[in-house]
Amino acid sequence: MDNIQKLSKILRFYVLGNKLKTTIFDEKNNYSIADNLFGSIILAIAMDSEFEETYNLGKVIRMLILSEFIKVNPDYVLNQNLEKGNKLSQEVKEFFESQTLEAKLAFKYRIWDCFLVDTIRSHDKAYDFNGLLRESLSIFHPENVEEAYRYEQVFRFYYLNQRLKHKERGGWDKNHWNIKSERLERISEHIVDTMLLAIGMNSEFPHEINIDKVLETLTIHETGEILIGDITPFDGVSKEKKMEMEHKAIRDCLGNLSQKNKYMQMLLDFDEQQSKEDTFTYFCDKTVADLQSKFYQDNGLHHSLGDQNENRVFKSKKVQELLAKGAKTPFDIWFGCDRTIYEKNPYFPEFFDLLVLAKNMDLAKLISYNEIRDQDVLSLKLENLKLE
Repeated sequence: MDNIQKLSKILRFYVLGNKLKTTIFDEKNNYSIADNLFGSIILAIAMDSEFEETYNLGKVIRMLILSEFIKVNPDYVLNQNLEKGNKLSQEVKEFFESQTLEAKLAFKYRIWDCFLVDTIRSHDKAYDFNGLLRESLSIFHPENVEEAYRYEQVFRFYYLNQRLKHKERGGWDKNHWNIKSERLERISEHIVDTMLLAIGMNSEFPHEINIDKVLETLTIHETGEILIGDITPFDGVSKEKKMEMEHKAIRDCLGNLSQKNKYMQMLLDFDEQQSKEDTFTYFCDKTVADLQSKFYQDNGLHHSLGDQNENRVFKSKKVQELLAKGAKTPFDIWFGCDRTIYEKNPYFPEFFDLLVLAKNMDLAKLISYNEIRDQDVLSLKLENLKLE
């Protein structure tokens, strides 16, 4: 199978995964399925820190995500559409049969998340945190004082991360791209999106990387935004200052988790791209942002480039250069700003190619295709696709 077919499969997997962000699961809180998933995954991370219930946390995370992916895309067959689909299908099958340790843990985290959301929701914002903590312990059922303390750390981290379900991604708001939608992408949804892309990319383009570490890092890579929000490169905060603010916020959010030093180091390595895993993780994070712009554009939710008077992004010298060179769409700006990140990377050239392909496809239409071979674009060669 040539690269363009593999890339097309990944794009379709990504677009179908967008249903997790656009399908509302909890109308009262305006939570999407992805928001709900995020809570369960955060619980998995926190429980692994305090109790190390499994040596295969990545499998638990995949089970949580892919089981919901299949629910919203019942006609999608993993083992027919992805290179590693057989393995992924087996993990989903295990989850629904609840026979393995990882499946039982994934199911437990889903149930606990539902109970914890209900507990938090049942009290107004003025409710004493210690009161919430006591109620959470009745869900966890600690057997002794030491366990109770560990569960307190689990709940604290979980509770702080709930804020990401309410925080919008900064790039889409009225000060930036002013997306024409009543409901903008949340940070929690973005996080789930990055993990979906990582699963898809690793399936079609397997590298010698630890995908489980990638999924763990992606789960917590926006932890600092719990306290400081989503600061974009166009908000007048230097890269160094932003990193300083984020690192302090991350330490505060990790609190007294047993593995806080491990998680802190993972995020520091992610910032510095210390390994191939870190670069792959970083590329997933950046690529998802670019693809979301294209998804908004293809669904008619972006304003034209001539209607950007309030967009602080357009004050950037780089953006003005892109306009002068002939940028015609919002995606042209997004990818134009980011392309040097991926271009000519010796380890993961497929990220650049994926975005080139995305530019030449209508992602809004991609969701309606039953099979990849139905797409006319597959008759093209990747080198013939245009990226101005």
